[in-house]
Amino acid sequence: MANFSLFVALSVLALMAGARAMFPPPEQSSSPEALHFMTGIQKLCQNNSDSEDAFPTLMNSFQGTMMCAMMNVDMQSFMMDFNVLSNETRATFFPRYCPQLKRAGSCLDGPLNAAKPCLQEYDFTLLKAMVGIYPDAVDLICKNDGEIVFKLKEPKYKECIDKLSENVMECAVPFVIQAQHWEMSQLTRTQCGTITDLRQCLARKLTVCEAPDLINVYDLFHNTLFSVTPCRNYVSKVTEIEDNTVNEN
Repeated sequence: MANFSLFVALSVLALMAGARAMFPPPEQSSSPEALHFMTGIQKLCQNNSDSEDAFPTLMNSFQGTMMCAMMNVDMQSFMMDFNVLSNETRATFFPRYCPQLKRAGSCLDGPLNAAKPCLQEYDFTLLKAMVGIYPDAVDLICKNDGEIVFKLKEPKYKECIDKLSENVMECAVPFVIQAQHWEMSQLTRTQCGTITDLRQCLARKLTVCEAPDLINVYDLFHNTLFSVTPCRNYVSKVTEIEDNTVNEN
């Protein structure tokens, strides 16, 4: 079963797949952190599949994700328009590309299926749940023509957000120290309460910046975590984000 550290790794894997579906990949990273992460995923694949093929298959699936995304998103125009995106162009940019990005979510099926041999059943359930965040993430980013994106660009918010990193660590570090050995399938009422305390701490930090709605970004992760762990029996999820569904037609 997955402990918290593995859950973080699965979340990163889901983010990697999502990023491949939405944007062209950056140059391959050779940082020690990236290599350590990929080595851990490789060991997972070898241990759980008893095959040397599972990890290469998973890596190859990311290339397939990019090809799929290019079939669903006018990538050349998207990148050109994205590079000149402004408050004046957002009213046309987001309605044009958000439905395309929403459709590209189907491209995540390849990496998800490729990851299945690398994971135990419960771990795969966690990964599937994290990948399932993608449509809601697109909806959140696209809401009100990218309001949440442009709010971060406003000087009064940007200056405050830039100073938040150290303050947010005050929330995150104690939590990670406590949670690193938690078994995700056996979370207790007390542990779930600690997760809720983390959210409240983050919300307070964001409120200082007069941008409390930014907690909605974290809530995508928070609500998903609560829906697939025993926390659903102890603590209610955060109130659902209001309907902002992107029309895919």
